[in-house]
Amino acid sequence: MKRWYRGAAVVMLCIGTGTGSFAQESAPAARTADSVFSKAKDFYQAGYYDSVIVTIRDFLKTYGKDPAAEYCVPLIMEALVRKNDCTTIQRLFDLYEKKYPSSAFMPRVYYLHGFSCAKERSYGAAFCSFSKALALGVSGDLDSLIMKNCEAVCANALDIAALLAFGADTGTHPRLREIAHFWGIKKCAAAGDISRAKACFGEFGKAHPGSVFESQLSALLTAEPPKNRFSIGILAPLSGEDLDAGRRVVQGLRLAIDKYNSRHTQQISVITYDTKGSLLETVRKTSLLLDRDQVPLIVGPVLSSTATVAAAMLLGKGTVMLTPTATDDGIAGLNPLVFQMNITLGVLARSLARYAFNNLNIREFAVVAPRTPYGSSMSELFKEEVIKSGGTVFDEEFFEEGVNDFTAQFVNLRNKLLLRKINDAAKAAGGSTPVTVITPADSAKWADSSVSIGATFMPADADDVVMLAPQVAFNRIKTQLLGSNGWRSPKTLADGRNYVQNAIISTPFEPDSSWKKWPDFRKEYAARFREEPDRVAALGFDAGTIAAAALEKNVEGLSGTASRIAEAVATTQKFEGVSGIITFDRNSRTNTEAVIFKITASGFVRVQ
Repeated sequence: MKRWYRGAAVVMLCIGTGTGSFAQESAPAARTADSVFSKAKDFYQAGYYDSVIVTIRDFLKTYGKDPAAEYCVPLIMEALVRKNDCTTIQRLFDLYEKKYPSSAFMPRVYYLHGFSCAKERSYGAAFCSFSKALALGVSGDLDSLIMKNCEAVCANALDIAALLAFGADTGTHPRLREIAHFWGIKKCAAAGDISRAKACFGEFGKAHPGSVFESQLSALLTAEPPKNRFSIGILAPLSGEDLDAGRRVVQGLRLAIDKYNSRHTQQISVITYDTKGSLLETVRKTSLLLDRDQVPLIVGPVLSSTATVAAAMLLGKGTVMLTPTATDDGIAGLNPLVFQMNITLGVLARSLARYAFNNLNIREFAVVAPRTPYGSSMSELFKEEVIKSGGTVFDEEFFEEGVNDFTAQFVNLRNKLLLRKINDAAKAAGGSTPVTVITPADSAKWADSSVSIGATFMPADADDVVMLAPQVAFNRIKTQLLGSNGWRSPKTLADGRNYVQNAIISTPFEPDSSWKKWPDFRKEYAARFREEPDRVAALGFDAGTIAAAALEKNVEGLSGTASRIAEAVATTQKFEGVSGIITFDRNSRTNTEAVIFKITASGFVRVQ
């Protein structure tokens, strides 16, 4: 048995062994094929899967039309499953299904394809292939493997909606529908939605009379409901282009809630809904959490666009919302019960401006930024803080995304600074008529002269930074460079070289092995989900920890506790989470713990 972990939670799939049946069911027609198959089978049983692949692949290149391909292809698919090469498996499966639809190996091939699809989180395709394998008839061992894998997917990867959908899908084999239906009801009950679970149980009895699960479900639904049980909702994209971020947030949160439940008599269940990254789907799933599930607290949504929608929907509803990852400024401002745990663009921009004011004593700034939503927002937020503090923004220059030539922006900035320098010099000499245009003669006269401005803020990513920074020196502009989180990249250090030295940037905290909270979290997360965590997973974990702590302070009951739960979240100050330090500002309800770095010859050095 080998364990594979994929999907929104742990999915333990069992591949089993299948080479023995090939040797028994078919005798090679040619000596070459006989030798190749025997050699490949020995490699497989010894665990040398790369050797299996090379041996059979080389044979098929020369003898692809040999009848032996019928039993060699399933063996190479077995090895490819072990190597997690799902792309090649899919290609071989498509060819095999067309060429050998009546092969005695077809049930095993369907199983291998289904197993591969499950590992890739394509659960619909997995159930389809498992169903076809069962319909053709399988051996006892293969039947057991299919059932175990289906059970693992249903228990650990699918949410209630997906389980009930599979349970009602007439294209799925009845035995797999039964398992999916069972787990859908079980998860409904675990989420505290007993009325829905009972309704589904009635449908289950009609669809699967005499099921082995019937007594288990009956006992579950008639048992005394656990005391001190709270339910929270989580909204995350578990399908679509942002599914990886959503999956990591959900996994991090589940790890935190499970740790909490293992230590407390008060239990917290999690109702998970897939927003698909869609505004419309977010509206639907938020409505379910509010009207049907009536949860006191929602973690998410993950994306800023969907978080904005949910925050507006929760206004006046008495439900607290804690989004772990949304970075757009102002989402928490839509609703007094909404909190943003990730560092927002506003916090990044304001923290940098305040540091320049208070620590560097700079009062005049220029901005050079990309004309993107990020660049425009960061520039405007930075400018607002500068003006609020009594400073000035001398000039703003914007460039289009994807350009490689920034000459125009820096020539414009230099000319404006040069114009001021010329007028200041003329004024000091007693001149009264100001110069309004830089002529070619002026440019030539002052070509070797430098111009100065306190600081230049460039909220760009590393690819642009390494081309922008040299332009500052080339145009003889003396200035303190200021940057944002896009600067914190090895590329900035490697390609920016001396041009980025002494720049000051603001970023969210990025946990690594030196952060005291990280090693234990990394070990637990990797052991459970068989993948390395990142900051997104850490934010999900911290959101679950903060949510659990807030609910724990309100054990007297959920009615009318929204303000008390919000107060408990708001008291989070200098919380040492896995993702970094978290402190909620009382007014903005955003995390204020941005980090200020200085770029030195030795790398990024934290200065605040």
